Amino acid sequence: MERVFSAAEARASLSQILAEAGFAGRAAIIQRNNKPIAVVIGYEQYQELVALRERQAKSAPEPTAANVEPAAKAAPAARKRKR
Repeated sequence: MERVFSAAEARASLSQILAEAGFAGRAAIIQRNNKPIAVVIGYEQYQELVALRERQAKSAPEPTAANVEPAAKAAPAARKRKR
């Protein structure tokens, strides 16, 4: 479970946030003006995210004329229907 901190709270509690993220696996969302701007996660969680992203990139099909052209042709038609 993650906790939410303002930027000022995060600055004041950085040591605690880092310890909880690194050792307890507890993420911290940092906000500025009540909008999320960053997340502090432990290094192991970061490694898992990088590995997942790499697996997804390897399994994604390479763009070719066969799979790009139909989507490119459909885009103008979809925009016309929205109007």
